[in-house]
Amino acid sequence: MHPQIEALRAAVSRLPQGLAEHVEGTVAEARRLARRYGIDEEQVELAAWGHDLARAFSPQELLAAARRFSLEVGPAEEQAPILLHGAVAAEMLRRDYGIDDPQVLAAARFHTVGRAGMSLLEKIIFVADKISPDKVRANPALARVRDLADRDLDAAIAEYFRHRFWGVPAWVRGDALGLGG
Repeated sequence: MHPQIEALRAAVSRLPQGLAEHVEGTVAEARRLARRYGIDEEQVELAAWGHDLARAFSPQELLAAARRFSLEVGPAEEQAPILLHGAVAAEMLRRDYGIDDPQVLAAARFHTVGRAGMSLLEKIIFVADKISPDKVRANPALARVRDLADRDLDAAIAEYFRHRFWGVPAWVRGDALGLGG
């Protein structure tokens, strides 16, 4: 096994139990999707094991880490520092684990809210994070996202956003995301 993956597995084992289980479930879903879509499983594993390294940080720790890493902290992140955990994790992957693959770092960085023009790896990590077994157990409606992911990642992402933002005005929800009404 890749030494960086071993190091990340060890780091995940030190996270709070529920978070560690979430990461393990995300890794399993990401591997499954990697095989389905024929992409490099090592890249997928690196991003999946590392995506939530900073998820257990307090808001103050996230803001401090973001500033230490010279990450952009806008008003939204000041208001909800949890939005920084992917970017902080990506920097930890680069600095602490020697991962310099820009695709792996982007997948970890953008796994929370996504972005326009996501690569296949980014889409897989984004979706795997949303359909990990713990999240589907907590919210059975996410099973539809999981089912769609086997056929069409873009449809799965669109369904996730529709589900997540149900009841939000269309100009904020589908139209602004380019997902239709």
